[in-house]
Amino acid sequence: MSNQKLYSIYGLIILALGLGGYLITHAKSALISGLAAGSIMIALSFFVEKAKAVKITAMVFNFLFLVAFTWRGFLAIMALLNEHPEKLIPSILLAAMAIVSVVVFIFSLEKV
Repeated sequence: MSNQKLYSIYGLIILALGLGGYLITHAKSALISGLAAGSIMIALSFFVEKAKAVKITAMVFNFLFLVAFTWRGFLAIMALLNEHPEKLIPSILLAAMAIVSVVVFIFSLEKV
């Protein structure tokens, strides 16, 4: 799979998870983070095959999103464990975003 396809699919998945999170929970943070992260990755995917600097930039953003989604997921899971049942859906969505980010990051390392 080409880097362009990898990052565009990644962006679409993150965008869909953010939009789904907003539709389920009506949390604007899910919409904003999903749209922002997904849009950045989709935009980078158009140019990732043309320049090595763009490929490195896409990998850096992928790693930053991985860290952000993991941290936010950890916080949501901790809130869930501390008797905040409304954090179940955000925990699941953020965990899914983090898992997708890990998988994409591993695939992108194979193509360096």
